[in-house]
Amino acid sequence: MTRISHITATAYSCPFDKQHQLAFGLGSNVKRDVVLVRVTSEEGLVGYGESHHGQHPTAMAEIIERGLAPLLIDCDPLDNEGIWERINRQQLVTHGLGAASMMALSGIDMALWDLKGKLLDQPIYRLLGGTRKKTRAYAGGLALGFLPPDTLQAEVADLLQQGYTAIKMRVGDTPARDAMRVGHIRQTFGDDLDIAVDAATRYSLGDIPEVIRYCEDNRVYWLEEPFTPDNLEAYAELRKRTAIPIAAGENHYGRYAFRSLFEARAISICQADLSKSGGFTELKKIADMASAFHIAMAPHTSHSVLSAAGNAHLLAAIPHGILFEADVAKVNPFRTELAQPPFGVVDGHIEPPHGPGLGIQIDETMLERYPAIAGPCYLPIERSAGPTG
Repeated sequence: MTRISHITATAYSCPFDKQHQLAFGLGSNVKRDVVLVRVTSEEGLVGYGESHHGQHPTAMAEIIERGLAPLLIDCDPLDNEGIWERINRQQLVTHGLGAASMMALSGIDMALWDLKGKLLDQPIYRLLGGTRKKTRAYAGGLALGFLPPDTLQAEVADLLQQGYTAIKMRVGDTPARDAMRVGHIRQTFGDDLDIAVDAATRYSLGDIPEVIRYCEDNRVYWLEEPFTPDNLEAYAELRKRTAIPIAAGENHYGRYAFRSLFEARAISICQADLSKSGGFTELKKIADMASAFHIAMAPHTSHSVLSAAGNAHLLAAIPHGILFEADVAKVNPFRTELAQPPFGVVDGHIEPPHGPGLGIQIDETMLERYPAIAGPCYLPIERSAGPTG
C-alpha cells in the first residue's frame, strides 16, 4: 500500500495593469493569485489541488506546508475520510486558524482525490458516483464589473457569441447604479438571457426595497451574497420578501456552517467552493445535505483550471447541479495556460475531463513567470453617490 511521501504548496501571482483591473463589490483586483498544492506518493505520483489564497497567498502556502502537511506524512492517500478527520480534530475544531485551516485542507483534499484517481485509473466524477455529463455554464468570475453600460453591452455581446446563455453581473455599487446597469443589459439582450447578479456582501437591509425592485423588474436569475455570511437573519428576511432565488456559500466553510445556512432557510442556491469549503470530501456531503433541503447547487469557481475542473467533476456526480461558473476574465494565465491541452467551456457547456483524477495535465513550467506577490489581491475603491457612465 502506497503512502504520502511529501506535500508542498506554492503561491503564484499575476499582477494586472490598470487596464485589466476590475472594479466590483470587493474593490479593485490588482493581481490574480493561486496556491498550488502537490501531494506526492512514495512512488513519485503527484496529485494537484488548489487552496483559495484567502487574500494572503504566501501565508496560505506556509500554513499548508508547515501546519498541515507534517500531520499527513506516511498516511494512506486513499483514506480521504480519515485524513479529513485528522485535520479536523487537530486544526479545525480547536486551536487552529479557522477559515484559513479549512482553505488549506481544501487544497490538500483536492490533490488527494486527484492522486486517488491516478492510483486507481479513474476520473474523480466516477469515484464520486457520477457519470460524464455536460452542465450549462454561465459567464462569471472576475468580469462584468462596475463599467459604463455601453462597455458592459459589448462584453456581453462577445460572451453570447461564444455560446453563453447565462451571465453574472457584479452589483453592490449603489442600488441605483446597479439597477441602471442590469436594466440596460436586460433591455438590450431581451428575456432569453439569464442574468444573475453578485453583490459580494455589500448590501444592507436598508437597500433591500430598491434591490428587490430592480431584481424583479429585470427577472434576475439569482441574487448572490447580498449580505455578509454571518447575517442569516437578513437572508431569511429577504427570502420572505421576494421570489427571486437567493444564492450564497462561497464564504461558508464546512458542512456545519452550511447546516446553519440551510436550517435558516436563508438560500435557495448553494455556492460552496471546493478550494474553500473542504475539498471533494466535504463538498459532496454539503451537496447531499443541500438536496435534503431542496436547495440547488451552483458551486463557486476559484482562480485556476484546477478549481474549474474540480467543479466539472462535482457537477457530474450530483443530480441537483444547475450551473457551472466559468471565469471569463480577459487575463488569467492560471486558467488558460496551466493545463495542457487547455480545458474549459465549449458552446456554453462544461464537461469533466475523462482522464484519471482531475483529468488535466499540469504544466508547471509556465508558473516560473509568475512569482508570488505577498498581500491582498483586492484593494478598496472609493464610491460616490453620483451617476456613473
